[in-house]
Amino acid sequence: MTWPGSGVGGLPFGPAASTVGGVDDDQLWAHVANERRDVLALLQELSAAEWDAASLCAGWRVRDVVGHLTMATDTPLSTAVVGLVRAGFDVDRFLRRSAVQRGSVPLTTLLAGWHRAVDSRRTPPGGAAGQMLVEVVSHHQDIRRPLDRPRATRPDRLRCALETAVRLGGPFGSRQRAAGLRLVATDLDWAHGAAGDPEVRGPGDALLLGLLGRGSALPDLSGPGLAAWSG
Repeated sequence: MTWPGSGVGGLPFGPAASTVGGVDDDQLWAHVANERRDVLALLQELSAAEWDAASLCAGWRVRDVVGHLTMATDTPLSTAVVGLVRAGFDVDRFLRRSAVQRGSVPLTTLLAGWHRAVDSRRTPPGGAAGQMLVEVVSHHQDIRRPLDRPRATRPDRLRCALETAVRLGGPFGSRQRAAGLRLVATDLDWAHGAAGDPEVRGPGDALLLGLLGRGSALPDLSGPGLAAWSG
């Protein structure tokens, strides 16, 4: 199960809404599948060295991120529970162990798992399509940025991911990071928060990564509200 959160993982606390910004569940799942196809196209281009390169997720190689992303589509709940118990109910520890274990299989196995994942609508317990979109969009950037393979997420998908992220509490931390700030995307029509609040502005992908606690995205952002994320 993919449980993104503060750092590399967490339980999916937050509203499991069937619509995000007026986009219904089927449309959200279409965004998820299409973003996964874009990830697949990237993976098929990578060299063996790039698969073993570090991602933006501390301690995770690119291959580990891919292994992590397929957890929600093929991991029985009973297996996840056993893993959590063995990790002392430390979710981040469980996810790190699982990602590295899953990422250590042959590349052909990882790619086959990703092919199967593309159209899956499985989610972790309490999860929803919007949360899965946040997961795949953010981890796509976690792979691309360190490899110097820049790519802006499609505006319609990114807008839905941002609208979801600002509502996700718990270990995600993104609702807490958004609180009291005015967030403004400079490359698409999206903003969040009151006009008089301290502002954070920048490309939408960087805003999403900043909301999820990725410090590497902060140099792409600006505004007086950025101090709240830089402390």
